[in-house]
Amino acid sequence: MNPTPEDANHVPRPEHKTQKRSITFCPRCGSTNVFWASGLPQLWSLWECRSCGYRGALILKDSKLAEKLQEDYAKKKGNR
Repeated sequence: MNPTPEDANHVPRPEHKTQKRSITFCPRCGSTNVFWASGLPQLWSLWECRSCGYRGALILKDSKLAEKLQEDYAKKKGNR
């Protein structure tokens, strides 16, 4: 079987590894509505939660802990 011109020019590409994006959670309320704080480059290490207004360098990546925080935050918010 002779290769066609298309096959002869085919260059195999390396497979792209899929990057896993980790989910970030707010340490105050457990929300996933967390983003890098906007503004100056000096603020790139700060996170901002758009659900509760938290702003700081600490961020969570543990979903079980975030669920517990969400429950506790909802109870505290309900008692106000």
